[in-house]
Amino acid sequence: MFFQVLLKNKTKVTDRLYTYSYDKNIKNGCRVIVPFGKGNKKRMGIVVGTVEEIEFDKIKSIEKVLDEEPILNEELISIAFFMVEEYLSDLSSAMQTVLPPGNFSEIVEYFYYEGDSKEDLLIYLKERRSWEEIQIKFSISHLELMERVKKGELEFFLERKNSLSEKKIRIVRLIQDYNKDLVSSRAVAQKRVVDYLEEKGEILYENLLRETNTSSTVVSALLEKKIIEVEERKVFRKIAEDKPENYEKIKFNDEQKKAFQKITELRKQGKNKFLLQGVTGSGKTELYLQLVEKAINEGKGAIVLVPEISLTPQTIARFSGRFPGMVAVLHSRLSVNERFDQWKQIQTGHFKIIIGARSAIFAPVKDLGLIVVDEEHELSYISEKNPKYDAIEVAEFRSRYHNCPIILGSATPSIEHYFKTKGNEYHLLELKKRANKTALPEVHIVDMREEMKNGNFSMFSEALQEGIAENLEKNEQSILFLNKRGHSSYIFCRRCGYVMECDHCDVAMTYHKRQGRLVCHLCGRTKIKENVCPNCGSKAIKEFGAGTEKLEEETRTAFPEAKILRIDSDTMTHKDSYNQLYKKMKNHEVDILIGTQMIAKGMDFSAVTLVGVIAADISLNQGNYRASERTFQLLTQVAGRAGRGDLKGKVFIQSYKPDHYAIQAGRHQDFQDFYEEEIQKRKQFKYPPFYNLVNIKVFHGNRYRTREKIFEVSKLLQKELLASGVEFYLSGPNPCPVEWINNFYRFEINYKFPKGNDEYKKVLKRVLNDNIYKIDWKNYRMTMTMNPVNFY
Repeated sequence: MFFQVLLKNKTKVTDRLYTYSYDKNIKNGCRVIVPFGKGNKKRMGIVVGTVEEIEFDKIKSIEKVLDEEPILNEELISIAFFMVEEYLSDLSSAMQTVLPPGNFSEIVEYFYYEGDSKEDLLIYLKERRSWEEIQIKFSISHLELMERVKKGELEFFLERKNSLSEKKIRIVRLIQDYNKDLVSSRAVAQKRVVDYLEEKGEILYENLLRETNTSSTVVSALLEKKIIEVEERKVFRKIAEDKPENYEKIKFNDEQKKAFQKITELRKQGKNKFLLQGVTGSGKTELYLQLVEKAINEGKGAIVLVPEISLTPQTIARFSGRFPGMVAVLHSRLSVNERFDQWKQIQTGHFKIIIGARSAIFAPVKDLGLIVVDEEHELSYISEKNPKYDAIEVAEFRSRYHNCPIILGSATPSIEHYFKTKGNEYHLLELKKRANKTALPEVHIVDMREEMKNGNFSMFSEALQEGIAENLEKNEQSILFLNKRGHSSYIFCRRCGYVMECDHCDVAMTYHKRQGRLVCHLCGRTKIKENVCPNCGSKAIKEFGAGTEKLEEETRTAFPEAKILRIDSDTMTHKDSYNQLYKKMKNHEVDILIGTQMIAKGMDFSAVTLVGVIAADISLNQGNYRASERTFQLLTQVAGRAGRGDLKGKVFIQSYKPDHYAIQAGRHQDFQDFYEEEIQKRKQFKYPPFYNLVNIKVFHGNRYRTREKIFEVSKLLQKELLASGVEFYLSGPNPCPVEWINNFYRFEINYKFPKGNDEYKKVLKRVLNDNIYKIDWKNYRMTMTMNPVNFY
């Protein structure tokens, strides 16, 4: 029998399937050890398919099957192949994404010599050594070593590296029919332990020592006498979380009931794709909860995706309160061991509901009955690191595989997904009113140009400052939103104009006052802030621009009595940080919450009655086609944090472009007005949802060579695309907007392809996977991104 095996590898050249033979059937998803290369070095691989016929006379055999049962099911394998086809991802990275955490580990080859010899190599091998260790010390090939193994000179064995550690507990119990005469009444401590076990039965080793106030020496003595026995048991790690509060089922209002019924009716017609557009506070979560309940009652599982880990504690609390003991949490802040334990318990069906960020879409749920994507407009669902994928498109794939509904929910749907409702690919569900019948917050736009004319140069407009003061008097909470972290945008010399830039990138460094350092937000390097200009020696150094750190400083100055908390990626570094934030806000230990986009969505605190948007124009100046959409979404979402309880909310949006259509639509939370304006611009300038974008970048340490290589790639691609007859629009080759990052020069080509014809993917795949090897890539790097999120 012949099997297709994917090897764990890190090179593009070996990123393909290899055919091996084996005399027994092997299920897809099982790991195997195979010989590879001229030296037949042992490699781990995973079986992903079978082959009926082969064209080769000689074929290598699989040496060992590591699993009795597959670690991957057929669906997860098919997801990996979908990612390769859809995003032109490399197969190894795609498969690694769907594998259990830490389970595609390396095989390590060890060599050992038992005899006596004066040969340096054999003396070195008197202790077992890995092939990697031998390579460093001796110039001998792997083939030569294996020849000596065949001759019987060397011992050879394999070990599998494992980054996972299983959690074990020790249980102590009395041996049945133990000899009671061995328990001496004079051995008081031993008798105390035996009496305790007679009463309690089995107990944890640590608890026994504590409860009987005894030592491990006493337990060891009883073990020797064969009076007790100790058993080691494997257990799953419990993810630290508070005991969930009961979250009672809430009766639907008319809009929620109508949406639920529409899903049920359309499901009977085989319709599975739904877009739920609901204003902030409209009760989308309750609809999710009751849809999940329906799936559970049908014996199926559910995946609920959230865009940011900051949303997870509140979501977990609600789902855990409604479905105690049934919820698993998957996100990147868990340790690899915690993630593995969760993965296994999902696979065995212990957990029925999976909540998590982007990567939770790969959870091994066997019988999936529902997928929910909350805040579906968020770009964090798209991965631009290998393997590149869109979690929503993967969710759509799983929906088709299981014939189950997928619900995309948002107050501000993405232009692309809303456009799909016009052609009935998605069915639109609307919640136009807040569930608790409270009004949407009162939104005020403040023209900061007028504030400056009136002599106000602070970060707070007069209206916002008065609003915060009033909130503090009433003991109500406020949120201040500024989508830029750090203290100052850049450091500038007023005498010569010198800007302190990163030594390794083409960008100004951001000043972080608490650290006392300048930080590059692209490569992560830092350096000490200079008080003297390194260019002219002047002390006329000035900080310009502002981030959340500066906003916190000014807020503390303006409101010294207020309890202030700042959240951004600089402060939320611990995996429990978000839980702590949630508790502090809920317990009213915070008067003013300051943050970046982390606070713009999902948070539901009834005491928050004021939201201040410090600089609404930041996202408008992003320099990509999504800038207006992103601005509208952020304004609508952050405004929706105010007045979610019984108290009326107020929002102050500070802007230097108050008449921009995105800001005006955000003021009225009017998605339809924004959509009609934006969709015309997308069509006019050939952007999604009408066109697919493809970005190709080339990187090298030398600018001239980078430019030369991108033109070489462009020429090859253009030739193939023209020959295929595919319609396309080309921009470039050009330097990237930020040309130099982390000591690498960057040039790019941008293509636009009309939607509805995927022929271009076949051309790109053929060129980039086959013809590209006609080009010398030594010391170069190339990336390709479909419909990119970042444009720097």
